[in-house]
Amino acid sequence: MSYLLDDAVAAEPLGGGLSRVRITADWNTANQTPNGGYVLALLQHAVLQESAHPDALSISITYFRPALPGPGEIRVREVRRGRRVSTYDAVLVQADKEIAHAVVSTHDWEAAGTVEHTPHAAPVIPRPEDCEDFGALVPTGMVPVLDRYAYRSPEVPGWLSGKPSGVTESLGWIRAADGRPVDALLAGAMTDAFAPVTAEIGHLASATIQLTVHYRRRPETLWALGHVTSRHVIAGYHDEDVELWDEQGRLIAQSRQLAILTNG
Repeated sequence: MSYLLDDAVAAEPLGGGLSRVRITADWNTANQTPNGGYVLALLQHAVLQESAHPDALSISITYFRPALPGPGEIRVREVRRGRRVSTYDAVLVQADKEIAHAVVSTHDWEAAGTVEHTPHAAPVIPRPEDCEDFGALVPTGMVPVLDRYAYRSPEVPGWLSGKPSGVTESLGWIRAADGRPVDALLAGAMTDAFAPVTAEIGHLASATIQLTVHYRRRPETLWALGHVTSRHVIAGYHDEDVELWDEQGRLIAQSRQLAILTNG
């Protein structure tokens, strides 16, 4: 079965670490430019095509300028091939302009260590089927990237019901709208698929400057539970931390980004 995300990140290898991609408007944000999580998935996918190891361990991406729907190229360079962890960098280029740069570490979960210490359990929340489908409150096509996902939450977010809470935190379920199971590629995209929680203080429009994702296991889940927090908004910039948990309460991924509010 062909899934929307896989079609959207498809890359044609040209040799020497270079591949050709076509960026789609189907993952655009309210800013009318491709979502940062989608751009992250494009770069991560291109790297995994070149990697000596099968799994993404981390990705750190800096966005230089917005991507645009249309053709592009991704250039992947092997920085170091290690026994347990290898490192690559990748650059997305459109019209001879560098759009985003990523540093990606890869490894093999089958060869990972066995030490575990997990005192922080998953947040307690009703199952997706017992939550509100608040994604249905956004008209289809208004924000294309939101149509790529399904969202469930115990209650409708305050900003969406016209009553902002003033608390820059959210908790809710997310899955691919077409039922694609979660893997590292989708988990990376998901970390940037939630509405900025700064909406709860009246600032919805936000653009990512830098985003780092750490992957913590090979996911085996359809729904992911996202805990999103912004701790500080200073001079129009805000941080955003995301934890993604699977349906069994296991941590899938953690991310942190720095973003700029584009509406003040």
